[in-house]
Amino acid sequence: MKALAFTLKAWPLVALATIGLCYLTQAVAGWFGVDLPDQANIAFVKEHAGWNVKFAFICAQVAILMPVAEEIVFRWLLWRATKPGRPILAAAISAALFAAAHYLAQPWPDAAFLALFVFGLAQCWIYSRTNHLWCAMLNHALFNVTNLVLLFVLPAA
Repeated sequence: MKALAFTLKAWPLVALATIGLCYLTQAVAGWFGVDLPDQANIAFVKEHAGWNVKFAFICAQVAILMPVAEEIVFRWLLWRATKPGRPILAAAISAALFAAAHYLAQPWPDAAFLALFVFGLAQCWIYSRTNHLWCAMLNHALFNVTNLVLLFVLPAA
């Protein structure tokens, strides 16, 4: 129960920090005249938005499938395997690979790379603090759903 309480307390902090960092990156790039495109995943979701089966499948992937799969790969397998003796270095490696994995066969850079790296670090922290992978999965799912909702609630930059 403590792990769940911690995760639910950490989620808004992690979401605000990483989403804010993404917007800050976009703003700083704009100040220097650099146009950063939407992350390819975001563009894909926008393209298929609407009440249909394809969009429902995308939402299920965002809310359930990807958080579970990514936490198993990047936190349970990769971070746990490399953390003995060097947990901070292991977290940085896990977070960097997590962020990079979001750009396989996609355009880069965009405003989300640094935010994804920070999010990966936060996920290692949550897993380390709770010692429950499901807490990292829950936080990841809440983060993804928050982003999905904000995608359609906030005006385009």
